[in-house]
Amino acid sequence: MPRFPIRKEPASEDDGMLRGTISESDYTHITKVLRLATGDRITVFDAESIEYEGVIMDISSGTIAVQVGNTRRLQTEPELELNLFQAILKGNRMDGVISQATQLGVSEIFPVISQRTQVRSTAKVDRWNKIAMESTKQCGRVTPPVVSEPIDFQNSFGVRKQSETKIILYENQDELLRNYMDSLTKPVNSINVYIGPEGGFSKEEITLAKENGYIALGLGERILRAETASVVSLALLQSRFGDI
Repeated sequence: MPRFPIRKEPASEDDGMLRGTISESDYTHITKVLRLATGDRITVFDAESIEYEGVIMDISSGTIAVQVGNTRRLQTEPELELNLFQAILKGNRMDGVISQATQLGVSEIFPVISQRTQVRSTAKVDRWNKIAMESTKQCGRVTPPVVSEPIDFQNSFGVRKQSETKIILYENQDELLRNYMDSLTKPVNSINVYIGPEGGFSKEEITLAKENGYIALGLGERILRAETASVVSLALLQSRFGDI
């Protein structure tokens, strides 16, 4: 069933009818792409983690009214704060990372410009946030991770400094992420993880990261593509400390 975010109007449920506003892109998708109309079934969700299933009673420009059937409170937002610092990748590889990171429960995504980043400037932040929202709809989350404006590697260490665990992935590292996770005995509530670009991080960048409290870890004997390393590391962290 199609699923869309909605901003509820005050007292919109008094008569069993949910009324609220939807984005322009969702309105277009509902009316022009899916061609939904009065009488069609739809699922909407709000910022309070409540999902509603029902029947469309009215669609007008930017607003929708749904006769509510089933209602449930969602628990799909992870308790673990997992912040991804991803060196910007070429082409559409960054799109894939953002989509999959959203599905894996990332809290926030910071595109990073490192020494070996081949994309030095980008106007894709709006596009990336739209991808995060689309993945949020698909995977059952309520709140998409915010994709920030690109930040230089050197300046990025001032962001989310309060995180308990700080990791940077580096292929030339003997200590592995899985072993490091096993060595932690206390609960972990917040993690920063850095993933390099196609050419990886430089030695100078790893040194700078360590000076800022980060631990460099590897993923194994095989060198993974940057986008693969992101998915693997996020999945491992969520499996050990999160909800996977």
